[in-house]
Amino acid sequence: MRYIFTAGSFPNLSYAELRSVLETFGYSPDSVKKFSEKIFIVNQKEITDEVVLRIFQRLGGFTRVGKEIEDLDTFLSNFSDTSRVVFGVSVISEVKDRKDREIIEKLSKQIKKFFVQTEISCRFILPRKTELNAAQVTKNQMLEKGFELVIFKNREEEIYSQTIAVQDIESFTKMDMGRPNVDVDMGTLPPKLARMMVNFSQIKDDGVIWDPFCGSGTILLESLVSGINVLGSDIDEKAIHFSEENIKWIADKGFSQDVKYDLFQLDILNPDGKIVNEIKNTGVDAVVCEPYMGPPQRRYMEDRKAYKLLDGVKQLYIGLFEVLKKVAHRDFRVVLVIPSYKTRDGWKTLPLSEIVGKDWELENKKHGRDLKWKRNNSIIMRNIFILTKK
Repeated sequence: MRYIFTAGSFPNLSYAELRSVLETFGYSPDSVKKFSEKIFIVNQKEITDEVVLRIFQRLGGFTRVGKEIEDLDTFLSNFSDTSRVVFGVSVISEVKDRKDREIIEKLSKQIKKFFVQTEISCRFILPRKTELNAAQVTKNQMLEKGFELVIFKNREEEIYSQTIAVQDIESFTKMDMGRPNVDVDMGTLPPKLARMMVNFSQIKDDGVIWDPFCGSGTILLESLVSGINVLGSDIDEKAIHFSEENIKWIADKGFSQDVKYDLFQLDILNPDGKIVNEIKNTGVDAVVCEPYMGPPQRRYMEDRKAYKLLDGVKQLYIGLFEVLKKVAHRDFRVVLVIPSYKTRDGWKTLPLSEIVGKDWELENKKHGRDLKWKRNNSIIMRNIFILTKK
């Protein structure tokens, strides 16, 4: 059985995330094959729908997952005992074709005719363009009352797929906009990216992640939702309070269960030795973090300002890796963000070599491309690095 994963807006990050999560679940990351820029196929023996669903629910960078349909007539006959079916058809193509919309309408009517002939009541939902979004699938209870049929197309092949899950957009929105405390001045890490970074750490459910620059707790929240225990620290007492309130909020909302956390104030540039020893004794398995990168920017930066912010990031990371000399063990992972700032003279950033010593191995190369997160017209670009202690 082949399973088809549809990536979101950052397919390079999504590809790396899917490989990481498969490995966390005990499957080969090399079972992921690229079908098109945003479509990835997992062909793994002995994997089940239930496991694929668990993998998908862990992911932050994918909009849907489906399983291949080998014969459409056989697939439709599976609904012969159903009294009413709600369904939709999507086409996701590497090359946009004006005929895709015609294909959707024609196939939808053919499927409806099949159900009418077998005396099954049905209703189909048309996409706004060629692809049903997660809200349409969820609102119409398509996966519970029927199905979404997706035709994936690249330049050489077509695959028919039945969607088995779509991204829970509502939960991500609540985690982003609904939590009680967000400090915009600190900068806000998108929850989906935070989830992806947590997954890059490849920590299992009983592991511990430490975020040394926790801010209002986005990485902590996404770790806890995934069933991972956390430590959170920050130099700012207000940040610790915000994280505490946000963690209590997700617990009250039922987003997280049976996980542990600890929050404490720590200046990474002048760390308390007693606290560092406590971190070491906790048995931390990974660090996942984004440092303070300056307030949100809406215009090109002056070079001088960009270099000043980059120097601040550099000092924070130098302090962190000094602490990790006492905390990190072999195979310990660090997932971090180094910013790039857009100036009139181009992008300015900080070489990883100015932060990390030779006892750390860069894992990015395993995933084939640079891992970057940047919105259109953004002044700050996030460069994500995955490091392992040798």
